[in-house]
Amino acid sequence: MAIALLLIVQFALIFTHAVNWDESYHYGQLYDLATGQPLGALQTLYLRAYTWIVALPGNAIDHVVIARIGQWLCEWVTLAMIFVLARRFVDRTSAIVATLAYLATGYILQHGFALRADPMVTAVLIAALALFTRSTLGWRGILGVGLLAGFAPMLSIKAVLYAPAFAGIAWLRWCEFGRTGKAALRFVAIGAIAIATFAIVFALHSAMLAPKVAAVDGSIGLANSAASRMFFIGRPNNLGSLIQGILTGLGLTSLVVAAPFAIAKRAGSRAEKIALAGLLLPAVLPFVYENTAPYFYVFMLAPVAVACATSVAWLRPKIPAMVMTALLVALAIPVAIGDNRTTIDNQRRLATELDAMFPAPVAYFDHADVAPRNFKRNPMLTPWGYRGYLHRGVPVYRQTMEREPVPLLVPNWWVLRGMLNGSDEFFLPEDAKVLRENYLPFNGPIWLAGKTIAPGPAKAVEILVPGPYTVRDANVVIDGVNHAIGAIVLLNRGEHRIAATGGGTPARLVWGNRIEPRDRLDFQATWVPF
Repeated sequence: MAIALLLIVQFALIFTHAVNWDESYHYGQLYDLATGQPLGALQTLYLRAYTWIVALPGNAIDHVVIARIGQWLCEWVTLAMIFVLARRFVDRTSAIVATLAYLATGYILQHGFALRADPMVTAVLIAALALFTRSTLGWRGILGVGLLAGFAPMLSIKAVLYAPAFAGIAWLRWCEFGRTGKAALRFVAIGAIAIATFAIVFALHSAMLAPKVAAVDGSIGLANSAASRMFFIGRPNNLGSLIQGILTGLGLTSLVVAAPFAIAKRAGSRAEKIALAGLLLPAVLPFVYENTAPYFYVFMLAPVAVACATSVAWLRPKIPAMVMTALLVALAIPVAIGDNRTTIDNQRRLATELDAMFPAPVAYFDHADVAPRNFKRNPMLTPWGYRGYLHRGVPVYRQTMEREPVPLLVPNWWVLRGMLNGSDEFFLPEDAKVLRENYLPFNGPIWLAGKTIAPGPAKAVEILVPGPYTVRDANVVIDGVNHAIGAIVLLNRGEHRIAATGGGTPARLVWGNRIEPRDRLDFQATWVPF
């Protein structure tokens, strides 16, 4: 009943929880996949389940919400497999409570349905572990485990982080089979099927992407980047997220703390304890793995919850299952009640306004592809993204503006807003300069290419975004020609001599043919903190 209650609460959150920047980025990939734009093959396979959504009425936010329902159903599979796997080690009641502990964790409630690979790859991996543990490993079991294990890395390359869990279960099964050579051959067969499955699925998925070379090259680049930046030593990079995850998941956190003692004291075999330790080990990932934002916990905590079933069984003589259930639900409900339900309306208004402003796609800069019908031309500004950009030292913003018109800027991330306010911390100076000098506020979080022309004699002004400009606020003289307020002037890329002739009033040149807001976006908040 508690699990059903929280699933109902979570279903409501699907429609009210603000779309996070990562979901926006992945919907942009979904739109690219559906419209045949270049896309890497790795970590995009799961999007094929949702390409039909792009053709539905509504904007990007509406489509993300629809896709979340499919992701929510993946979580159902994960919950079922946590129970099935836990039953190998504990009684039925303890397995159910452990399953509830996973669902009742704050980050699971809020991100278990997120539009990204995590919900789907988690369901596939935990199903593979359950089949690996519970089947007799006849040919059907070997084939099933191999297929699932090979399919998972195509959904997300971080599937490799489940290696300790698979290794622990493999040791358990080998011991159960008497550590024979015949048993070892079963594991070799599983590995061979997994490798073959990955290779075949990668080849088929890449062949259906356009162009195929970009799909393969993008995958190689992603893999190399992940290999070089996946792990760290020192202070956790997402320490704030870790602390918040602990505070909003006190129930499962308590079980994780108790798990080493419960595993050590249980009456099972040494092989079982090793298997349980392998399932618990992903709990240390926030201390060594780079990308542990809140949605990562959906992926990380599934095998950990299985190991925590031993904590439940150990504590039940002291704390009845009914009391544990009540505590878990009591800790989860405030997370749902306190969830931000207003920002998603801002997001819908922004998406609708951008769609109306640009019926024909244009190039633009933003954080995470908030306008996927247009062409995002800058890297996503995550720590991973801007560190790579700064390390390369290439002024990609200026180069892009010299190559094609980029009339739209959406400063929907603190990194962009800081740059526009004068900070060069996360931008190359050349890029920061051209962005500050070539865009003007237009409507809330929407900025358009433009120039402010101070009163006085004509000055040389570099135009980096060619196209039509609307004269606003004061008359101007451009290259010796007078233009009144409201006039449309076609400006080429390059240097022009411009003067404002409105007395003491500055003039503005704003990109577009008298574009006017349909909806006054009286907000700046387009995301919510995790």
